[in-house]
Amino acid sequence: MKMLIIDDSKAMRTFLGRLAVELAFQIEEAGDGREALHKLIKNDPREPFDVALVDWEMPVMNGLELVQTVRKNRDFDSLKLMMVTALTSMDRVGQALDAGANDYLMKPVTKEALEEKLQILGMV
Repeated sequence: MKMLIIDDSKAMRTFLGRLAVELAFQIEEAGDGREALHKLIKNDPREPFDVALVDWEMPVMNGLELVQTVRKNRDFDSLKLMMVTALTSMDRVGQALDAGANDYLMKPVTKEALEEKLQILGMV
């Protein structure tokens, strides 16, 4: 399985990357939504990303904008999108799900919580 970790914090990308590798994912990283979109588009379609962990608050293109953009592109219909953010209000959760996110994980993240969400999405 292949995962794209999108967060403007290098420390958070590293942390999530370690957890993902422990769960047997191959990982790539992006520091904002625009970089992530570029990686998704340029990625070899024979080895698509299975899931993306998307931070909400990022410069250039935020996570919600990325989710909305990705969901407009039929090439990414099978990509699972999980918002991973400290923004915990139910309004934000609803916005993300309405935009096309498949799930929502609150920070701080634990390995158990990530694994549980990935199981719900059929990824582990």
